[in-house]
Amino acid sequence: MSIYNELKRRNVIKVAIAYAVIAWVLMQVAATTFPALKLPDWTVTLVAVLLLIGFPVALIFAWAFELTPEGIKLEKDIVRSESITHTTGRKLDFIIIGVLAVALVLFAVERFILLPDTAPASDSAQEVIATEVQQSIAVLAFVNMSDDPGNEYFSDGMSEEILNLLARIPGLKVIGRTSSFAFKGKNEDLRVIGQKLDVKTVLEGSVRKSGDRVRITAQLVDVSDGAHIWSETYDRTMNDIFAVQDDVAAAIIDALQIHVSVNPTRGSPTESPEAYALFLKARVLLNAHNNREASQLLRQVTELDPDFAEAHELLAASYWSQAGDNIDVTEGFMLSGEAATKALAINPDLAFAQALYYIAMGGARSHLNGIEALARAWREQPGNSAPLRPLIYELTYAGYHREAHRLAKQYATVDPLSPVANYSLGETLYMIGQTSEAMAPLTVAYDLENEFASWFVPYVHLIEGRDEIAIPQFEADLELNGISDTAWVRELVTGARDPAAGLAYLDQRIPQIVASMPDEHAYYGQNTLLNLYLLFGFLDRYYEIIFAAGPNDQSWTDADVLVWMGTVFRRDGFTSHPRYLEVAELLGITRIWEHRGPPDFCEKSEGQWVCE
Repeated sequence: MSIYNELKRRNVIKVAIAYAVIAWVLMQVAATTFPALKLPDWTVTLVAVLLLIGFPVALIFAWAFELTPEGIKLEKDIVRSESITHTTGRKLDFIIIGVLAVALVLFAVERFILLPDTAPASDSAQEVIATEVQQSIAVLAFVNMSDDPGNEYFSDGMSEEILNLLARIPGLKVIGRTSSFAFKGKNEDLRVIGQKLDVKTVLEGSVRKSGDRVRITAQLVDVSDGAHIWSETYDRTMNDIFAVQDDVAAAIIDALQIHVSVNPTRGSPTESPEAYALFLKARVLLNAHNNREASQLLRQVTELDPDFAEAHELLAASYWSQAGDNIDVTEGFMLSGEAATKALAINPDLAFAQALYYIAMGGARSHLNGIEALARAWREQPGNSAPLRPLIYELTYAGYHREAHRLAKQYATVDPLSPVANYSLGETLYMIGQTSEAMAPLTVAYDLENEFASWFVPYVHLIEGRDEIAIPQFEADLELNGISDTAWVRELVTGARDPAAGLAYLDQRIPQIVASMPDEHAYYGQNTLLNLYLLFGFLDRYYEIIFAAGPNDQSWTDADVLVWMGTVFRRDGFTSHPRYLEVAELLGITRIWEHRGPPDFCEKSEGQWVCE
């Protein structure tokens, strides 16, 4: 008998197949669950090693032994006519089929649920409205008609809630909040507003709140001739406020003759009118980038109603915005993740909360899942731009700069008067090398006192050698963040420009300057000054700072923000530096590339990544 036939008779081949399939399933389970359990990377490697060692042992066992009704016996001790290897073989067939079915399920979950699609996330994000756009609308800030001027947050909140609800309607282009609210209090002609925002219709209205009673008046106007298409007045109590939002959305769908299978509804996010009022106040603060005060209000909201999922989601967003700014990176993402976890425990369908949860975890898998979840949140509510800034950040961090730019262009189209949208467009233009084109949207954002542009624009001027423009802007940004003593800025820039002693000068002066800052502003001041090593081209020292921050793919550290900054200002060679791939491996960025494809500045050559 040939050796092949003997291997078949003793079921060695079937054991090998079954072992290989079971080993694959075990590896997938380990690779999926171990990172979520915060187990170190070597534990997955250990499983792989043990499975490899076990493979020849299983084959030897299958060759030398046979499973009989009396137990396990040596094959040589069994009379050939009494062997039941054929029966055991049939059982192995069923085991292989069953495990293959499990493997297929795991593959589908891994491919389509746990990890995002290999196609670029922002490409799918750009296809915001699947159907052809039939109508367009801008929701203007409703006028506060209450006796108390302090109720303006409530009228603004009603406008934004209706805007977000309308943004769910397929075939309706909804202009973003910032651009729509830019005309607040200006008494601008509606036809002019329509031209500036490129919309066919405008929704305007007023809100009068008195105690528990609310009167909301809304009217839909055709901007081509100023004619009223629809208007209605609603007298309700605070407990019935969410039904008004649903009624307005339904009326606009009918008035514009938009065909939808099911009208979008707001639902009732909370039973507490007090919690809802504070939630609207907090959102106004977030829109004004007052993240610290907003998070304080949102903590009150969640105390009033612990089951208010959207409040937890908004709290997670406020912490994300503060991470690396006025809160330590690690603490900021930890708080964001905790708030997102609470939101998802109440409502697992909140796409933005899902994204913030993934991002807060840190590591390659969380970035991949975060990118897809952010893109999904943007697709579901294209008028709500909240997911866009973190999505552009994530794509930039991983090196997908052109992809980030395509998304930023769409952001600027949907919300053309938004300082954040203009900043994002300018930032991504600069990243892809269109430096002169970048200055127009960056200047718009800077003039509107956008918090991102306030530091980014002087950085651009510094790296381009325009010190006389950069220095006063740099001083203004520091003062905006509570650092009033800025007399050292000019001296620091001048000293850093010295080709012979610039590095030694920064090493000496930066610790001295940070030590002189108030404790509550020292974190921001230190991070700002450390970026000077990058901007003035001292990349070896900049990488020393990155590695001192402890880069890893298990949690967020200051290293992540420093690497993001380096990829934005990579013109002096940040990504071609010998240590870039080292840190990219530690942070799990290379694993993102393996899944989504190479970034704009790296490619794989003979199995190794090479970056420019």
